[in-house]
Formats: sequence, C-alpha cells, structure tokens
Amino acid sequence: MTDNIKKLETQYNKYIYPKPCEDIENEYIKKNRYQECDPNYHWHKLWPEKKYERKKLNILVAGCGSDQAAILAKCNPIHKFTGIDISTASLAHQKKLITKHKIENLDLICDDFRQIKIEQKFDYIISTGVIHHLDDPGSALNFFDKNLTDEGVLYLMVYGDQQTEGIKGLKNVFKKLQFEQNSSSIKSIKLIIEKLKKNHPAIVFSKYFKDIHEDTGIVDTFLHPKENFYSIKDLINLLAQNNLIIKNFVNGRISSLTKYFVDNEAIKKKIQNFSIEDQLEISQILNWNDRKIDIICTKKRNIKHSKVYNLLDIDSLYVCAFQSINYKINLQNLKVVDDKNESAFEFKFLNKKINWNEILLGKKNLKELTVNFSTIEKKNFYHKISFMIENYVLDYSFHEIEDYNKYYAK
Repeated sequence: MTDNIKKLETQYNKYIYPKPCEDIENEYIKKNRYQECDPNYHWHKLWPEKKYERKKLNILVAGCGSDQAAILAKCNPIHKFTGIDISTASLAHQKKLITKHKIENLDLICDDFRQIKIEQKFDYIISTGVIHHLDDPGSALNFFDKNLTDEGVLYLMVYGDQQTEGIKGLKNVFKKLQFEQNSSSIKSIKLIIEKLKKNHPAIVFSKYFKDIHEDTGIVDTFLHPKENFYSIKDLINLLAQNNLIIKNFVNGRISSLTKYFVDNEAIKKKIQNFSIEDQLEISQILNWNDRKIDIICTKKRNIKHSKVYNLLDIDSLYVCAFQSINYKINLQNLKVVDDKNESAFEFKFLNKKINWNEILLGKKNLKELTVNFSTIEKKNFYHKISFMIENYVLDYSFHEIEDYNKYYAK
C-alpha cells in the first residue's frame, strides 16, 4: 500500500464523505430520486445507440464510498453490482444499508480497486470523485479500459481546474499554517471563512457547495492530502493515453457552448471550426461550473457512438425532456429553464404543427414528427433542436425513450 493510499484510507475512515444516506427507501425511492449515474434512468445517455434492454448488467462502482453502491443496487435489483473502496468505515455503512434494505445484488470489497483481479469484465463502471485523488490517475483509467466489455461505458467524475481556483489560495494558506485533519484545524477554518468578505471567491464557491460547512466537507475541500484538477484538454489527453474517449457529457455544466454566441453567427462559425478540444476548453472557461466534470466514456473503437466526435443525424433522433430542466409550453412555443446552470432559453415558432408535448415524450423520431412540415419549417425546427441538444437542454436517443419510472427499483 502506497503512502498516498494510506493517507486516503485514514481520512475516509475518520471523515466519511459525503454525508451518507441512512434510509434508501425514504430518501430515494419514495421521493423518486436517483443518482446521475443510474443505469435505468440514464440508459439513453449511456447507450443512445442501443434500444433499452431489461437484461442483467455487470456493474462496478470503483471507490463506492459509504452509500453509492447500495443505493444503485437497491434502485436497480435487476443488475449485479460490485462495490470496492479502501475505507472500512465507508463499507461498514454500506453493509448497514444492505442489511436494512435486504439488498442481494451487491458484493463489497475493501481494497484499492486497481489491485483486484477481475474474472468477468464489466458492462458499466462508475467512478465518481475518486481518480483525482490518486498519485497516478492514469493507472485507474488503464484498469477501467482493461476491465470494460467491448461496448462498455465508464461514468467518470473528476474535479475541473476553473471553479476550484476560487479556493486554491485558501488551501495554500491553510497548508502554510500547517492545519491538519483534526477538530482544532476544522474549527479554525470555519472561523476564518465566517470572516471573509461576501464577494470572496471562497464564499462564492460555498454557495454552490454547501457541504463545506460540515466537518467532513471542510476536510475534503481544504485539507485533502492529494488532489488533481483538470482542464478538459488534459483530461481528454489522459483518457486517450488509456484507450478511452468521451462519449457524452452528463450535463451542460462545462460543455454548453453555442448559447454564448446566439447573437453573433460569425463568432459561432469561427469557433465551430476549432478542434473539439479547443471548443471544449473555451466552453469550460466560459461556463465556470466545472467543480465536477461528469462524463461518459467508452473505448476508442466506439468513437462512432460519441456525441462529442460526430454530427448527429437529426432525422433519426428521438428527443425527450432533459432531467432536472423545467419546460414551459405555450402553444407551439417553448421556454426552457435550467436552474442548475442558471440559464433560460425561449424558443418561438410560427409553425402551428409543432406539438412539444408529443415531441418531449420521445416516442416518435423527428422524421415522423415533421412529416407534414414544409422544407423551410423543418429546417428552422431542426436548427433549434440542434441548438438545444448541443447546449444540453434537450436529451436524445436513436431509439424510443422508455418510461423509466415503471422499472425504478424493480
């Protein structure tokens, strides 16, 4: 065990982070909550090229923490889950959830997942907030590549390097003051933060991430022994070194770009001629919402299924409401409110043939829905659809979108 892994093990045994779920039934199922990596609710994000299937998947949660694997297993009893984590305290809480909810489709292993010999490859690997704490994050990506099935996908979350700039200075101050992971240092940090000006970058940061007001959040944010922060360019390069590419972004927090140039077509066209990496770099900087970069990855051989590297055939798409976004329909017009990304769009159409209630259900593809449109009506409509998809306020699949609720926790 390396010195870094020992430090991580000590930290997460003493300060379980994030605050764990105590009752999956009450906190998730009764409220119809789900994790963003849920394979049921987000099938069309993970495999837009595949029709939804009720088949058993072999799923790994690498660095599963205190509740993530148990929540996923309880909400998706059809699948087989393996949760691996270095923290015995975190796994102890997972075991409590297993017993409480009679979960039978989850195995837990206490170890560094990179040291585990896998007999059967995984259809889906989930690793959120883990690899950026390793000395060699590439070794984790190499493990994922080797242990994914050919068409498997990886849900990965790492920290970006833009939004975190707001707290980097404070982290350096606390390091110079030799603050440690103990109650005295935590108390001192809280007192210092209380005295900061309202427009201090750390206060702005705290508005988005409330958990820094709790002891475990203070430790994880300001006193972590090892962290890596990524520009999207560096992350793409690291993935490429390990035979992986980005298949899709989970949301528009860093990848939504053309919304900034709706009033300047010349600049928009100029940027669209840049490389994908340069476009995403600009997007990450403009959005400044990259504390968590959530991406869906796959092996390089599956590049034809990547939204990032391919133009979508709009005719073939089934589109649906993007989870967590509010849609207000007024006749053929649509207002989209994205509270998480603090943005709103209003789309107005003269074409009275547009029926958003039907469109957002995802039961018919756009070719079927526009069969009675004139050429110019279809062109204008598709232009708006493309804008909505590329700015992550409309979701899509190449197959009919299922009513996922009927499969939830079944």
